[in-house]
Amino acid sequence: MVFLQMALLVVLAPSLASGLISGERETGGWQLLQTTPLRPGTILRGKLLSVAWPLLLVLVSTLPGYVVVVAIQPELARQVARVLACLGLTAVFSVLLGAAVSSLFRRTAVATTVAYAALLAVCAGPLLVWLGRDAPFGHGTVEAALTVDPLAAALNASGTPGFTRYDLLPANWWFLGGAGLALLAFLYYRTWQLTRPQ
Repeated sequence: MVFLQMALLVVLAPSLASGLISGERETGGWQLLQTTPLRPGTILRGKLLSVAWPLLLVLVSTLPGYVVVVAIQPELARQVARVLACLGLTAVFSVLLGAAVSSLFRRTAVATTVAYAALLAVCAGPLLVWLGRDAPFGHGTVEAALTVDPLAAALNASGTPGFTRYDLLPANWWFLGGAGLALLAFLYYRTWQLTRPQ
């Protein structure tokens, strides 16, 4: 179930967020936004909420599975809470990454491609190091690589065999939170820059 939710996030978030700003610039709608008295923070908040709600609906629709698991085995409540924290942080990070990439390109197709590539590099790249565990990569190298991977952290939190021997939490949460704040600051700066008169 964890792997399915992470796959949904990786597939949906970039496609929803990568057109937030690039789509407006491509169609000419951004010039209309520049003529309004809206502040960059207001524009950014509206754009991000338009992506957050559909993604939240996808995540909430899979919650009944966790309710059933906790109802059957109440001792797994802490584990489920950790998995949900991983999924929530991954959703926020994915949306902010897609939106930040969207602010860099004029064409939505290019922004979408780059957003997918960046998110896959973060989610799948460390798993390549994990595949080489014990030869040629040592335990410390694999753990350091998996610390940045939200998928590995969620699998670790759910107790998936092969990931339980690594100590990924809360270091992954700190990484995703810090990266999310950095992406939000960058996105605010780019929105402010793009709303200035040219």
